[in-house]
Amino acid sequence: MAGLLQFAALYLLAAAMPQHRGPLLGRWQQVVRSRQASIAGWALLAVSFGLAIAAGNPIYIVFWLGLVSLSCGLILLGLSFFPRLLHGAMLAVPFCAAGLLLTRVAP
Repeated sequence: MAGLLQFAALYLLAAAMPQHRGPLLGRWQQVVRSRQASIAGWALLAVSFGLAIAAGNPIYIVFWLGLVSLSCGLILLGLSFFPRLLHGAMLAVPFCAAGLLLTRVAP
């Protein structure tokens, strides 16, 4: 769950940059302002880190830090080679997060 939120956060932070707005946001670039995307990205990144801390095991924090580089690499490769594929990935994030929440077993 934290990884999905982290990917969405880094996607929004990349979309806040003027050179990446067009490929990442497409026709939404007239609706979403750079400042809004930046604030939402940092907020989602903080929430995902909070989820890693709330898990209670220190290894989740290390795992979260490793996912930062993986998510950035995926966004970088997507921007370079398959910008439209990133749109599909961002559409999949809310559905994957909802599926994880619905299938989570309570301790």
